[in-house]
Amino acid sequence: MDRSIDQLKRFLGWGFLSRPNAERIARVFCDAAKIVYERQKRMNKPQLKIKEVSSALTLAETLHSDAFRFVAEGVLAENFGKCPEAEALRYYETRVMGDVKDGHGRTILIDEDGMASLYKEPESGRHVMASANYEEGRGKRLPWIRHTLEKSNAVYVIEETVQGIFRRTYLYSAIVSIPLEPKPQTSYYVVVVREGKNHSLKFVTAYSMFKRNRFLTIIALSGRYE
Repeated sequence: MDRSIDQLKRFLGWGFLSRPNAERIARVFCDAAKIVYERQKRMNKPQLKIKEVSSALTLAETLHSDAFRFVAEGVLAENFGKCPEAEALRYYETRVMGDVKDGHGRTILIDEDGMASLYKEPESGRHVMASANYEEGRGKRLPWIRHTLEKSNAVYVIEETVQGIFRRTYLYSAIVSIPLEPKPQTSYYVVVVREGKNHSLKFVTAYSMFKRNRFLTIIALSGRYE
């Protein structure tokens, strides 16, 4: 067995490091290990290349040092409470649709196709626009879409080949604090944008999750977009 594992245990547990430094290392390494596990599983590779492991560590580090965060208050919380389907569709059409510029100056199109992101068929997970598939939580978070695209510097890119066709997808992320009593609730939010012909960018969907492990799974195969 590689002695590095034992050496790492000693550094973390034997008082070589100050408690704050040991805790920070542990948090970053824990996230990196989860990303490596996800890559190992999805790439079906029991042994990753060094660069695939080291890039996971870099990715984990950015989550701690350079995440985009905001508090869901004011206009970002204006759909909280009840947000029925008709109201969500009206809000999307009047307040979300249109062009938006991201932090890199790139134009992203949000058109009527993105309305399907409000729906999710339980059995297939597909965005099938039927009232039975409407998810009110997505309607409540509609104000977050443009805000995240415009403000987030925590953008990840996935490059993959799907059915023989190269595809590039951008994940604009945010860590959102929802003011609740007795303590705020943390939500991880992802806005998905896909690149088309001539490098055109188009909004696909947006969704949130409360578990960090789920968020790590989403970005596991990505790299930071600079």
